[in-house]
Amino acid sequence: MDLPLVAAASSIDWSYWGHLAQGILALGLVIFIHEFGHFAAAKLCGVRVEKFYVGFDPYGLRLFRFRHGETEYGIGAIPLGGYVYMLGQTDNPGKQAEEAERAKALNAGSAAEGLVEGQTIEKQQVVWDPRSYPAQSVPERMLIISAGVIMNAITAFCFATVAYLMGVQYTPTSVTAVSPGGPAWEKNLSAGDVIVQIDDVTKPRFEADLRSRVALADLKKGLEFRVKRAGSDEYALVVHPRKPRADTVPSLGIAGPTLTKLSNPKDTKKFPSTLEGTPARAAVPAFEPGDEFVKIGDRDVHSYVDIATAMTEFADRKLPITVRRTTVDAGGTVTVREVKTEVAPRPLRMLGMTMQFGPIVSVQIDSPAAKAGLQVGDVLKSIDGEPLGDPVTASERFRRKQKSAPEKAWHIVVERKTGDSAKELTLDIVPRAADRFEAPLTFPYLSLPTLGIAYSIPPVIATVEPGSSAEKAGLKAGDTLTLFKTQPTSEPLESGEAPEARSIKLTENDINNWPACALGLTSMRNSTKIELTTSDGRKVVLEPIDSKEFFSTDRGFIFQAPKEIRKAEDLSQAFNYAWIDTRDSMTQVYRFLHAMWIGQIPPNNVGGVITIATQAGEAASGGLSTLLLFLMMLSCNLAVLNFLPFPVLDGGHMVLLMYEGIFRRPPPERFVNYLQLVGLCCLLFLMGYALKNDIFRLPWLN
Repeated sequence: MDLPLVAAASSIDWSYWGHLAQGILALGLVIFIHEFGHFAAAKLCGVRVEKFYVGFDPYGLRLFRFRHGETEYGIGAIPLGGYVYMLGQTDNPGKQAEEAERAKALNAGSAAEGLVEGQTIEKQQVVWDPRSYPAQSVPERMLIISAGVIMNAITAFCFATVAYLMGVQYTPTSVTAVSPGGPAWEKNLSAGDVIVQIDDVTKPRFEADLRSRVALADLKKGLEFRVKRAGSDEYALVVHPRKPRADTVPSLGIAGPTLTKLSNPKDTKKFPSTLEGTPARAAVPAFEPGDEFVKIGDRDVHSYVDIATAMTEFADRKLPITVRRTTVDAGGTVTVREVKTEVAPRPLRMLGMTMQFGPIVSVQIDSPAAKAGLQVGDVLKSIDGEPLGDPVTASERFRRKQKSAPEKAWHIVVERKTGDSAKELTLDIVPRAADRFEAPLTFPYLSLPTLGIAYSIPPVIATVEPGSSAEKAGLKAGDTLTLFKTQPTSEPLESGEAPEARSIKLTENDINNWPACALGLTSMRNSTKIELTTSDGRKVVLEPIDSKEFFSTDRGFIFQAPKEIRKAEDLSQAFNYAWIDTRDSMTQVYRFLHAMWIGQIPPNNVGGVITIATQAGEAASGGLSTLLLFLMMLSCNLAVLNFLPFPVLDGGHMVLLMYEGIFRRPPPERFVNYLQLVGLCCLLFLMGYALKNDIFRLPWLN
């Protein structure tokens, strides 16, 4: 029996069930290759193979079977692996003794003609059927056991070679945005930067190289980057990924690259290019999928950075946009024209109260704050004699202040704790210009880009606006909130689905989730109400209102991600690309298991057959070369996991064979049966846990 398929999970797109079916077929192919390796090696050694199954068939549960010669071939009803059943060899501890009896004969004297001698039992000589698995020499049995892994490794390399000869589509590693307080933000990476090297990998891919290396990185050592910034030379830096929360994987806090074209999906109803209920959707004339931004106002648009900068500068005004639109008529004639439109501002939605300013959680290198000596843990008290106000709108307020007097120094008052005491410090800092709002991504902090600091927002009310719904509901300064819950309208969404209520726990020990709640108000329908629960058990319902002074920089556009092609120029280069990917995929499994063992990767990232089949289906939707690379990864996954030195797995069998080769006798049968029983129980637990994770990822349960 071979290991039930388990892999690191990713987000699941259930839109195309046909792709899911393709994924299941791809999964079956990789299992078939593995089991065929065992089968071919067994036949080569003259072993009688009685069953060859893809999938398991407990109690005869199977989808298909036929017999050819001495072997029964079939597809089991449980798609969690596969097996080759040889005479004298079974992984079922309850049938070990029975199978051993089938493969041996007892002869009072010496071995009967044509049979192979084994160990002595009660003065009788055990002889094995010459075509049984135990009758083979240790090297032959090692070949049979390792053949599945060898086949997976060879075919993985072949899959990758063919993929690179065809050309593989990937997303380049450039930066669209950074999350305030995250490792990338601290190192002063910014939108427009291109990561040209990660450790020894040049021209890294965003998904295959950056994400995986960040998640599995040595958090103390960090990752070595080389970065290219427009208008400057490449430079090197070391970034240390870290986990935003205990239940997440390590992250840098980077948003991937974005084009200046609106998305152009096949299903525009489920995957639109502008979001429902946003100013972008309400623009007249309307935007269409695939529109390319060429001007904002009288400024040319060259990159997404230009768009983000303009949306910050024009946040409180209509945004004049010129797009290039390409259409193809029924006769195939292509028409390209420019279309001008305007997008209204998008007011922030407020609850009539402000929260406390939390302490500084990060200081950006080479920033005005770093040069002035601000430290993590400092608490801002005032800026240039002005109260701090709402921490959600602070970025925009102080951006405006700096713009009105660019060279003026600010007098910053902070409270700094030293041991059990605290003192106030006044620092003079000349702020810098800030042309973009820094939104929380993976790290839920907010920032003051003018100073280069990120801060948390505890769920503690600082002030309540007189006459607001918050005051009428009885909320007051000092109240601590513990739960944020939406009460959406019953009106269905464009997709026909009912909007879902969301609950976010707010506790004093987890003070970093209020920014997402506050900024998320703007994305909710006007009729959505918010239920807040306080630490003393009170529940209040508030109606968000539009701000007249502050506006969101996000107007509801969904842009395309850039895609590039990596294609080998010749067979030698294809071999080189394939070797690197196969090697990295093999070692990635060990690094994933190690990271999970030390708690770096939460166990809920383990996925089972549903996750893997869905990922394979998504890969299939990206074309044959993308699917082949996924099959390469899956083959490496299956090879490495099955060769772990664990009872029941191929690796466990190899350990027992090594024992037999060294000591010239097999380990005690009772001990082997015990080990296999323990191993089987552990595998069943792992299968159940992975399946549980799969089920809880189903969209209708979220």
